[in-house]
Amino acid sequence: MKKHFTILSVFLLFVVSISAQTYVWKNGLPVLTDPDSITFSPTDMGARIQHIEESSGAQKITFLYRTKDYESHLIWMSALLSLTKAQISSKHIGKMALYNHYTIMRADECPTSGVWDLQMAADAFGMSVVCADYEGFGQTADRAQAYCFGEANARASLDALLAAREWLVKQGYTLSDTIINYGYSQGGQTTVAALKLSQTEYRGKVRFYKNIAGASPIDLILTFRKFLEWKKLGISSILPLTVITLNELLHWNLDYTTVFEKPLADNWKMWFLSKKFDTNEAATLMGTDSIPLFMKPVYCDSTSNEVRSLLQYADQLNITKNWTPDPDTKLKIYHSKNDDIVSFDNSRNLYQFFVDQGCNNVVIDSTSLTSTHMSSGMSFLIGLAVDFQE
Repeated sequence: MKKHFTILSVFLLFVVSISAQTYVWKNGLPVLTDPDSITFSPTDMGARIQHIEESSGAQKITFLYRTKDYESHLIWMSALLSLTKAQISSKHIGKMALYNHYTIMRADECPTSGVWDLQMAADAFGMSVVCADYEGFGQTADRAQAYCFGEANARASLDALLAAREWLVKQGYTLSDTIINYGYSQGGQTTVAALKLSQTEYRGKVRFYKNIAGASPIDLILTFRKFLEWKKLGISSILPLTVITLNELLHWNLDYTTVFEKPLADNWKMWFLSKKFDTNEAATLMGTDSIPLFMKPVYCDSTSNEVRSLLQYADQLNITKNWTPDPDTKLKIYHSKNDDIVSFDNSRNLYQFFVDQGCNNVVIDSTSLTSTHMSSGMSFLIGLAVDFQE
């Protein structure tokens, strides 16, 4: 997942076959016939361009925009917007993608610092792509990251999308309303959360044509219990990252010396909050992938009061609560049954959630992704080649 995937570059010529409504703009506002289809915010999102990188006529634009943090405080965050040569020449965005990035820990891994890998999939199909850094990276790198805070990260992504579209209109671009929302791992969780917000808080502002989520940790309670059941992880740093995030952002006031074994207990701040190490580097520093070797025994017992208390905090981040999806929701779920970090049960339960709500355009694919969590990232990328054309 850390490599730049370029295998889709052969698909650069892409004809948008999906029907899309193109806005007619008058006096700086869109003229629409279907209010539920709009992807425009009447509020000034305050997009401020920081940097434009040009390459072969295409552009990658780093910008700041107004949004809210996980506690709903107004804040400036950073995001990346990519434009193709054809879009710049025609001043028209025929198809757009909101890419939600996967788990990162090191400061220079965020989209505005140049790690574009999965975003390149949409670039290869001639789409304009928006990708937010999330809280804790880019403009907000001085903060603890909002890891797996699905709705908070989704709000950052949606506001970045709205700010980018608003800025494009001011630059004279015309926009269609065909937008694809996608992401893998934590990005898949953010994708589903963005879908939820688009049908609740952001209804009338954003509407996605299609949503594609891979290997998403939707249910943190289930995920944490699976960690303890497995006793080891494909990347051991994911578990302390989850615990530290919950503690730091939800103010649980944990004493880490009672949670972690040494050397993690002595180095958690440097390894997980400094933004100097990625997930693999942190796992190497931990020296083990065995949970009983870096977690205190009481936190390895799913029946303990300490774990139950932790899970109560995790339940606050449940994306499927207080939401009835639209029956016509389009969602493709990818997940390997052999995933060694995010249990496949997350996606199986998510699929059933939509089925129980009468959604007939939701499918789950557990055959295209057949390897570990990290290895399946490449398979997810290949799957996008088909999904972007449908």
